[in-house]
Amino acid sequence: MDFKKLFEVFVEEAMEHIENLEEGLLQLEKSPDDAELLNSIFRAAHTIKGSSGSLGLKDISRFTHIKEEILDAMRNGEIVPDKELISILLEGVDLLKEMVAAVSEEIVFDFNRCSGVMKRIKELLEARRTSDPAYSDSASTSRSAPDRGCIGGGRMTYMIVFRPAADLFRRGINPAMILEDLRSLGDVFDIRTHTDDIPFLSEIDPESVYIRWDLKLETDHDESAIREKFAFVEDGSEILISPIKACTGEIPLVGQLLVENNVVSREDVEEALKEQKKLGQILVGKGKTTEYEIEKILEKQNAQKAESFKKSISSSIRVDLKKLDNLVNLVGEMVIIHSMFQQTLSGGRVQSNVVSASAAERCDAIFSQLQRIGRDIQESTMALRMLSVGDVFQRFVRLVRELSSSKGKNVDLVISGEETELDKGVLERIADPLVHLIRNAIDHGIETPDERQAAGKSARATVFLRAYQQGDAVYIDVEDDGRGLNKDRIVKKALEKGILSDAAGLTDEQVYSIIFLPGFSTAEKVTDVSGRGVGMDVVKKNIETFNGSVSIKSRKGLGVTISIRLPLTLAIIDGLTVRVGSESFIIPITSVVESIRPSGRAVNTIEGKGEVVDVRGEYIPLIRLYELLNMESLKKIPSEAIVVVTQYRDNRFGLMVDDLVGEQQVVLKNLGKATPKVKNIAGGTILGDGRVALVLDVAGIVEMSTN
Repeated sequence: MDFKKLFEVFVEEAMEHIENLEEGLLQLEKSPDDAELLNSIFRAAHTIKGSSGSLGLKDISRFTHIKEEILDAMRNGEIVPDKELISILLEGVDLLKEMVAAVSEEIVFDFNRCSGVMKRIKELLEARRTSDPAYSDSASTSRSAPDRGCIGGGRMTYMIVFRPAADLFRRGINPAMILEDLRSLGDVFDIRTHTDDIPFLSEIDPESVYIRWDLKLETDHDESAIREKFAFVEDGSEILISPIKACTGEIPLVGQLLVENNVVSREDVEEALKEQKKLGQILVGKGKTTEYEIEKILEKQNAQKAESFKKSISSSIRVDLKKLDNLVNLVGEMVIIHSMFQQTLSGGRVQSNVVSASAAERCDAIFSQLQRIGRDIQESTMALRMLSVGDVFQRFVRLVRELSSSKGKNVDLVISGEETELDKGVLERIADPLVHLIRNAIDHGIETPDERQAAGKSARATVFLRAYQQGDAVYIDVEDDGRGLNKDRIVKKALEKGILSDAAGLTDEQVYSIIFLPGFSTAEKVTDVSGRGVGMDVVKKNIETFNGSVSIKSRKGLGVTISIRLPLTLAIIDGLTVRVGSESFIIPITSVVESIRPSGRAVNTIEGKGEVVDVRGEYIPLIRLYELLNMESLKKIPSEAIVVVTQYRDNRFGLMVDDLVGEQQVVLKNLGKATPKVKNIAGGTILGDGRVALVLDVAGIVEMSTN
């Protein structure tokens, strides 16, 4: 079997289930009575446990089993999920992430790190059960004294027949681990293995399952709990579960092994089973045996031991099946066009309506279709890389919960625009900047509940995280309803540090942009979250590395909005090629509204505002590209040149160029570390004639021209 492939699949699926587990726990804290939500959380944990156990990842399986116990207690109404309980389970989620990551990175995870969380979960579970009168009453009713001397009175014995599907090995599942998992429900005994279906050695497929098992399970759980243990293997498997006599007179497998190994007598086992504790604990407590002997017997009981494997995984991305189907259809069209082209070259006739057409005309028609299909394939391929920002946004629910708790503040996170899509490369790199912004908002921006109430606000604050697409960019806003930036304090600090010599004439946005400078901070004290001046400059640098930009707005006493502008994709864009002097430039087509040749009277100068051009009664700023880029131009009179009208946010701007070359798709390339970052250049591309053209950043051009 290809174990590397199995572990690749496991890690991908496990991380998805862990995300669902974490998201579900955070929702459960707000909706503790949501039974369906609790069931989905349990299924996620159970799936991780089952799949890890089937691959021999015993540490992950063991740890998830502990979490599953407390989730099961919640489902049965034994305990109520509160903040303390959710916090411990979330700590367990963090450890689970590390264990799965260790599998993918081929490193050994120190399982001793889990002992503290496991102990706290068990202690909390026992404490809640003991302190809950409702549970104590139900427990005394369901676990009444043994009837007619039955061993383990109140427990039911089930006969289980399990015929696994033949392809379980190929699906990465070890059926023996399912049997082992049943032991968490009670005592498994009288296991019988049927080998009648095993073929001759020459006919055996090592990846197929040929055996089945019959066994008995003594448990205080119902049939539905038993069936859940077979959830992963139901497809194609035969599973029969039948209740038999509640009193069998038999002792559990652990007891049988203890008796067979002359550790204790049968009478000791029967006496111990009358108490509602684990058999091993009872016998050790009575001085009949030692913990060491119990451990040795448990090793014999656990016959299925698998070695943990540590395999690396490849980078992957989940793709919507519709997108993949569309790409396959386009490839099919490409094959048809190829066949048509071959037929044309050999003198054949493609369609009846082009019988009289020359070979050249037929080739033109084919190339036209080929161009269309090629364009569609490009767009479909790029669509495969597009992922919704919701995958990243959901991570911050947990962050806000923990930060607000540690800072003694009540903060809600409101997310919108989760369906907005971004290129995978951009999405992966935006998480860290967002962490900085949210941490700063809670630490600096949000007031304490007392301060908010004194200011006439609700004691509960809100951080808004929203995404939306506009033109060729995606915008992500982080907004809070806190105290806002203190403009006077920023100016004072900037003057003290020598950043400013004079603050006269600075706009609010220019003052606020100072907080993005390295080492600048207005915090009165350094905290574990922020205050060292090493956060906001990192945010700005990280965003600018992939041609993004960041801006800030603040209203005193009402909060701060930080807006991040990100390129929609990092690869292929539609562009309008223009010429300025002897150089060609690309303007992203999503920023272009129209192009005009203005009349001489349409261009005017407004004092303090610069040149404007009249476009059907609307006066828009005119930006002469040759002046902004500091280069020679062939046409310096607007009426002889072309004005490309572009859209930036809610405003229009006219870019004056010499000529239009045409519209085309271009592959956007990073200019590299050797080239300094230029605010008005998004990157470069190679034209059809082999020359290099720069791709203009409309947002950067507008900001440079207006500052």
